[in-house]
Order: sequence, then C-alpha cells, then structure tokens
Amino acid sequence: MTATRFEQFLTDGTNDVHYNLRLADGQLISIQAASCAATVDVYLPDEISTPDGESWELEDLWEAYLTATDEPVDGRYFHEVQVADVRKLIEEHGGEHADQSDPTTNRFDQAVLEGTGTGRRPMLRIRLADGQIIAIKADAGDGYADVYLPQGIEAPDGDAWEQEERELQLTRLNGKPLTGRLFYDVPAAHVRALIWNRGGEHADQANFS
Repeated sequence: MTATRFEQFLTDGTNDVHYNLRLADGQLISIQAASCAATVDVYLPDEISTPDGESWELEDLWEAYLTATDEPVDGRYFHEVQVADVRKLIEEHGGEHADQSDPTTNRFDQAVLEGTGTGRRPMLRIRLADGQIIAIKADAGDGYADVYLPQGIEAPDGDAWEQEERELQLTRLNGKPLTGRLFYDVPAAHVRALIWNRGGEHADQANFS
C-alpha cells in the first residue's frame, strides 16, 4: 500500500495544478502540493466521508474546484491537510490503484459533442469499467444530458441531480425493462465525474451502437 504517486507529489510538487490520484477501491481524489511541504490541498469526492481530525477543518464551502482535467466535479475541498493524515486516508482505501492513468470517457464525450440523435432509440448506452450500464441523451453542444442510472448506481448528492423523473412510469429503455432512475438536464461535468468515479468507460462497448 505504498503511496508512490502521492510521495512523488510531495517530492516534486504539482506546480499549482491539481493532480488526480486513484485509490485502490476506484475512488479519485485530487492533490495540490508544494515541493517538500508539510501540508497539501485535497479534493474528496462525495463518496468519501470526511475523516475525523483537525487536519480536515479548513474546508472551502463556496468555490467550485477543478480536477486535473479542468472539469468541475461534486465533492469537497480542503486546505492545508497534514501529509500524515492524507497518507492515512489513502491507506484506509487500500492504498493507491496500480493504474493511475486517467479514466476514459470517450463515448460520453462524443455524445455530448455530437448529440445522441432522436427517434425510437435516442438514448445511448455506456458500459462502465465496473460493468454497470448507464444511458444518456444529449443535444449536440448543449453541455447537459438526461441520464438513466440503474439500480446499482446511487445518484450523487447535489443540485445537479435534482431533476428526477418521478411521475411518468417508464417501463422500457431500448427494449429492456427500466428498473432504475432517470434524471434530466444533468451538467456534463457531473456525469463525467460519476463515470470517472467508477473507473471510466469499459474498453468493450460492443453491441451498444
């Protein structure tokens, strides 16, 4: 459970940029560090509970911070967290993941850029790295998407996911029973964050044309 990437951040610094760090359980945190500093700034996604301790008291409650890809995401941002406490957090999640490459969102990004079209099958299914399947509908260049989440995926907390379809009883999606939840007008950045937090898109998107 050696935090090799984190230790590199501490040694070299991150040049005032937030860099993602994938944990062994698939979660992504983000670190900004000065070389050899005793504290770092840390972004935690909503899925990670805030650890106890004085290190986590300097929380920024107002400004939307960015990941290394310059996309705003749901979560919380903390200033000047003691290095030892960040190491402890990493260890509590199993250490660092062996794969520190950025998760891919190519299918989603293309859908947001070009739109998903209209007609009998307007929703685009996307298989995630953990095997779950979501579906989205987007207009070209709009920056928002309607998102279907299966039962196995909880909607993140936050205003971005407030417009849920509750009245219409939808029974089928692309010929399959609809057993999950449908959300309207979710900002693309928030959908991308959800995909990233589940490891990105699966390499095999066959049969999802």
